[in-house]
Amino acid sequence: MQIKGDYTISAPRERVWEYFTTPELLQQCIPGCEELKPLDADTFEATIKIGVATIKGVYKGSVKIENKQSPSTYRLGVQGESKIGFVNGACDFTLEETGGNQTAVNLTGELTVGGNLARVGQRIIGGASKMMIGKFFNEVEQLAKSETGT
Repeated sequence: MQIKGDYTISAPRERVWEYFTTPELLQQCIPGCEELKPLDADTFEATIKIGVATIKGVYKGSVKIENKQSPSTYRLGVQGESKIGFVNGACDFTLEETGGNQTAVNLTGELTVGGNLARVGQRIIGGASKMMIGKFFNEVEQLAKSETGT
């Protein structure tokens, strides 16, 4: 399944880069993320609680930041397994300053699911992934606003 989107964050590009690459900040922004423990500089062990329709589960896996070109692009890879299935994917993020203390973020990627999770249907999974990405960017935006007091 293809993933793509364009978002605007009310913060300078360097700060948005920190939100996306600092484990503590990233954990705050990933929906359902219960733990994000560093394994090395750019690889993290993750525990994420996710629910799609009536199928809910706790996924254990990894999050890896690759191809970093600070503060403009990077790739975020995820891999997770639970009793109800697996999720594997990668997204490329591009950050551009748009002026007015804002950053435009473009993401493109692929997501693969299997097991019982895949049986709920592509449309439901597609909608759930869009919802989770939207929540992620909403959390980043809220974090930015809390830092600026707006």
